[in-house]
Amino acid sequence: MRLARIDRTLEKCEEHLSDTDAFGTEIESLLTQSLLVIMCAEFERKIKELIREKCSSVEDESIVEFMESCINAVFRSIRVNEISGLLNPYKERFTQKIMDNKIQETLYSNIITNRNQVAHAEGSNATFKDVKEFYEEGHIVLDFFSEALLEDDTDSSSGS
Repeated sequence: MRLARIDRTLEKCEEHLSDTDAFGTEIESLLTQSLLVIMCAEFERKIKELIREKCSSVEDESIVEFMESCINAVFRSIRVNEISGLLNPYKERFTQKIMDNKIQETLYSNIITNRNQVAHAEGSNATFKDVKEFYEEGHIVLDFFSEALLEDDTDSSSGS
């Protein structure tokens, strides 16, 4: 699931780095670190949007408000193991897709790990090229989340 804000930011950063011949400089590092933060923010926004979409048929406003407060209280991390925890009773669907696509999971996780290094440590050593490659395949984890959450329940009557 490609996200427009990330795609635009990647394009603008790459254009700037190319136009200014700034690959391998501190500017590349700063742009890349900002990009990692934007990616994680957009992933989190999209996951919350998908959860809200799943619950969109609820008409009782008090239940909607309760659901919103639960999303904000429970949803603390966009790591694969954390978002899979949001998927009960759909967790098995997501877990199977992740197990079948370990490369995408690793690349997705690289984004989060590097963002956490930016936010909580000395910064990330990932290059712009690295982060762009992480996103090119890693964003697919959001598709797995969406498919597991929004797939018609009658389509998944596979017991394990």
